[in-house]
Amino acid sequence: MTASTAQPETSVARIMSAVMVVVFWTAFAALAAGLLLWLAVPASDAGALALAGGLLGLLLIPMLRLIWALATAWARRDWLMFGATVMVLAILVALTLRDAATLR
Repeated sequence: MTASTAQPETSVARIMSAVMVVVFWTAFAALAAGLLLWLAVPASDAGALALAGGLLGLLLIPMLRLIWALATAWARRDWLMFGATVMVLAILVALTLRDAATLR
């Protein structure tokens, strides 16, 4: 038999997983409602607003994972992982700001 090297799941990890599941299903519901509203009442902005909210919810999930990875790397003092995660976060922020600056 081999010994498992995986660390047991903490209560904070379970809470984070539950939050991500809630965000996912909320985004799914917002996208479905937005699509139905957009098809049923095309002149209203409610459908577009719900669709935008659902898309923002889907974008929030990777951000939550990044924040969780930062916190885990900091707690374990894994500076290589922390630095890599900070770089990914910086790239995402830079790309978002670049795209936001071009919107008019």
